[in-house]
Amino acid sequence: MENEWNLTNIPPRGHVDVADFAFQLFEIARIEKERLGKPNDFLNNYALYRGQSSRQVTAKKGGPQQKKNLTPVNLYFANVERTVSTITARNPTGEVVDLDGIGDDAENVLSMQLKKWWKDTDQLLKTRTTARTMEVYGLTSEKPFWDKLKDRPDIMITDPFTFFPAPGNWDDISEEAPYIAYAYLGFVSKIEAEFEVTGIAKDEAYDLLGSVREDFKPPAYGGQKQTVGNYADPMTVVRPGEGGVAKAIERCLIIEVWLRDDRTNTSTIEKPLIDEVTQQPLLDDAGAQKIEIISTTEKICPDGIRKITITKAKNPTHKDKSGYMVLDDSANPNINPALPMEQASATFPWGRLPVYHANSYKDLVSIWGFAASEQVGDLIVKINLIFSKLIAYVINVMTPPLVVQQHCGITREMIESSITKAGRLILMPTTPNALIKFLEIPSLPSTFFQVLDLIVKFFDRIYQIEDADRGKSPSRIVAASAIVALQERNQIVMQTKTSAIDNIAENRARWAIGLYQNFGTQVDSVNVGGQPTEFRGTNYAGRRFGYVVEAGSTTPRTSLQIQDLAFKLAEGKFIGQRGLLEALNWPNWKEEIERTAESQLDQALQILIDAGLPEDGAIKLKQMLMEPQGGPGDTKKPPATEGKAPAAPGV
Repeated sequence: MENEWNLTNIPPRGHVDVADFAFQLFEIARIEKERLGKPNDFLNNYALYRGQSSRQVTAKKGGPQQKKNLTPVNLYFANVERTVSTITARNPTGEVVDLDGIGDDAENVLSMQLKKWWKDTDQLLKTRTTARTMEVYGLTSEKPFWDKLKDRPDIMITDPFTFFPAPGNWDDISEEAPYIAYAYLGFVSKIEAEFEVTGIAKDEAYDLLGSVREDFKPPAYGGQKQTVGNYADPMTVVRPGEGGVAKAIERCLIIEVWLRDDRTNTSTIEKPLIDEVTQQPLLDDAGAQKIEIISTTEKICPDGIRKITITKAKNPTHKDKSGYMVLDDSANPNINPALPMEQASATFPWGRLPVYHANSYKDLVSIWGFAASEQVGDLIVKINLIFSKLIAYVINVMTPPLVVQQHCGITREMIESSITKAGRLILMPTTPNALIKFLEIPSLPSTFFQVLDLIVKFFDRIYQIEDADRGKSPSRIVAASAIVALQERNQIVMQTKTSAIDNIAENRARWAIGLYQNFGTQVDSVNVGGQPTEFRGTNYAGRRFGYVVEAGSTTPRTSLQIQDLAFKLAEGKFIGQRGLLEALNWPNWKEEIERTAESQLDQALQILIDAGLPEDGAIKLKQMLMEPQGGPGDTKKPPATEGKAPAAPGV
């Protein structure tokens, strides 16, 4: 490959060096990722989450092991699941913002379309998956794309092993990073058919993509050779069989490199000069027609984003190169080339790499962030170690060592046979007064449980967990409002995680709007204010929209929090009696509303009687108004009646 190629001088499409250049960018990102030790961190974090501990020393498949027999008390797993449930309890509450200020209600139409899209594509399930990935590995990244088969936007949650960003620390990686790369597996036959090529080499990329996790197996439950509890060594590796892979299911490694390509192409055209008055060609002194040369410069990739897809070739044509071949080399596929430039440039995907990410905990020097396991992993090891010692102690107390005098006529085989056959121990020594006794097991030290309790408290303190968050009433706290206050304080502590999920939701929505604007040519119907409204995404091309998620809208609200809010709203006259009683879940609240309404009705009728309404008419009016279908506490819709209701007597 030529040495002059770099990020500002990229080989053009069709050049022999394109595949090598793309692979070189991928290798730079991969080496940097390994230099930071991220693959090993990911394996450790995943192992701790799964509660397994014996892990191969090397990343090679079937490598040597380090094992310790410990009993897992996987508090880390419980906390990860608790955190995921807390920050993804509800769908986010958000709305589209019209950045153009036209005021044609387009933002409401798009808001309803996004709610429909969120439900149809089950984005809540994906949110929980991405939150779990974030908590386990410290980072989650997502790749937006247009699903051509279903004709709608969609989101792919990328495994941290398959994501290779350019070296650097980026606040907004989609706009700041020079390139990113994705690596994934595909079936050779399918990829060859899709890209109309042949000669793709098979490659499982076992180590690269962290596929070793598929072979991690927990030990048999209750087995004597369990290997659990050591944070430094994740899991057990089961060596695969020696069977070959059928050609029909051979897989290959696909590498996508998305990079910024600002190269331009200058074209010139010759145009004869025409006299504006006579509309005749202008001639020079020699009688030749005057010519105007017009130069036009255009970007080769309209928005400066280029995607190169490569894979390893079975028989490379150039032995001195990387051995990779180009499957696809195109401008940004998230931009519709059929749209006018001024419209396409206003959409969100314009000039952006298809990626956004969130961290469980931010790292000041790296985009990878880190997971809580890096802070509490050692404590988990100590908890498991103490707990395993406790289990071993209890087992020894229940079956203490048996001391039998030597040469008394009782052998080990006789003892084992007696227990196996009869289920109880009956010994008949041949030596009179032979010494036979159980060895006394010393008592546990008084500080044993104190140390265990102290370590668990430190674990909770570091993980920032309150008793109320575990569903346990804190000591000396009995008031519901105080417990709610503790839960709300923990919500504040978890605000960074909640904000990360809010940011994920905002980016999903912005990408979905932009992809609809580019490719949404099909007509859909959405309900806006109770009225069916036509929606076609490309009708909004050229418009600028944003999307804002209500902070913390994905987190749950307890019944106590809802009741407290209902009191405040009722005091401000924002909700009525019925809304307050429903929020309080008041017993027989419908009857209570009926009684209150009846008292108010009597007062109103008395005013009418004083004004001259006959008492008989007032009684009949009250009877009519107190019908069940008309009562203010009735939550059901009254049956439809034909014609008009009769006028009240005497009115």
